[in-house]
Amino acid sequence: MRTLFTAIVLAISVVSSTAQQPIFKAGDRVCFVGNSITNNGEFYHNILTYYVTRFPNQPVTFFNCGISGDVCSGVLKRMNDDILIHHPTYAVIKLGMNDVNRGLYTIYPTTNADTLAKREEAINTYKIRLDSIINIFLSKRIKVILQKPTIYDQTAAIKKENNFGVNEALKRCADYIQTLADKYNLPVVDYWTILNNINTQLQKKNDTATIIGPDRVHPGPAGHLIMGYQFLKTTKAPQYVSEIVIDKDAETSNQQSKNCIVTEYTNEKNGVSLKIKENALPFPTIERQKQALELVPFINDLSVEKFVVKNADKSNELHIDNVLVGVFSGDELGKGINLTLYTNTPQYQQAKKVRETLDKMWKAVADLRTIEFVEFKVVNDYKGNKDNIGELKNYFDLLIKTKFATNTYYKPQLEKYIIVKPNQSKLWQDFNNYREEAYKEAQPIEHTFTIKSID
Repeated sequence: MRTLFTAIVLAISVVSSTAQQPIFKAGDRVCFVGNSITNNGEFYHNILTYYVTRFPNQPVTFFNCGISGDVCSGVLKRMNDDILIHHPTYAVIKLGMNDVNRGLYTIYPTTNADTLAKREEAINTYKIRLDSIINIFLSKRIKVILQKPTIYDQTAAIKKENNFGVNEALKRCADYIQTLADKYNLPVVDYWTILNNINTQLQKKNDTATIIGPDRVHPGPAGHLIMGYQFLKTTKAPQYVSEIVIDKDAETSNQQSKNCIVTEYTNEKNGVSLKIKENALPFPTIERQKQALELVPFINDLSVEKFVVKNADKSNELHIDNVLVGVFSGDELGKGINLTLYTNTPQYQQAKKVRETLDKMWKAVADLRTIEFVEFKVVNDYKGNKDNIGELKNYFDLLIKTKFATNTYYKPQLEKYIIVKPNQSKLWQDFNNYREEAYKEAQPIEHTFTIKSID
């Protein structure tokens, strides 16, 4: 038995590990540039969660460079202080939702020549300035990934007043982005088409359904996961977390596992036991993303943790580190099960902890984005001492009573700025510390897999 054990270990070690290559490599610094949809950040949170759990030994850094209400001209103004300051190796751009000037569109169609001319001017200005933004990045040898805009939901039967024609304007922006992608030979992620198609299908069944939020502009959590899916699929992100293939009759077959290392294997009377260290973790989804999992094959396409047992008995218990994962037939194990679907595995629980740490990092980022928003939108126009928080508070109080009296967004941002601005340096420390912690928590751990026959 000892001789057989040694032979099996050697066979497994030779074929157990294969490399998977993502578009972002270790050390890359990626700036996501855009408006409030980027500032919200949830779609790129999903992308980063994938990268940390899938490539724990190839750390990358993502920077949120989204500003609520921003347009191309705003990006050009903050290019040095808010984007290039991070020394990016990649710039991932998504603009257009505000550039089309939604205020030019109402619930009624128009033939007014002046309005139509202003709509056309807005799109032409967008084209010129977006081209300028791309050229700045390319001139500095920063790689660019273009993203087509998300949709404006002008078809849902919901309370929010509609701006008919905005979604067609965004489609024109999307088409122009494709022109730029072809011109500069750049990768492009198409959010407009996938979200528009999904929204259309949802509303065939329920005219009040929407993959976008109640304001018709901002995608909800499901929409953001679909965006993350589209980005990862477009950039050819690997499908497999790992592929573990074993044979209960180890004397007749070598193991054929991938992206993992199998180090010990024992074949006993009522089952087999083996130690496995996978090179990655499954993608941990959260409750508010469930709708998206019904609309796109996120798990099947991007988080397959395949476990195959050949020649298994008719009925078997699968344990991982003494945790009962489930009971499976020999046919099920022979075809392979996707362990990502079993949230009680130690691997999935480890991935959840990684996401919890990333959540802490993103809270720090949200505060940092509030600082940038207020400084670019408000503080830059202040003529007094911008470093005096007391003076700024008095200035903000005046603005809240006058200029922003009817604006529900600015008031909480200005109030939050007064609280978080003095902690800006600590927030950046938190950002770096939580990022490092997340990568440490994602490091591969060896687990004991046991298949027990219960025939």
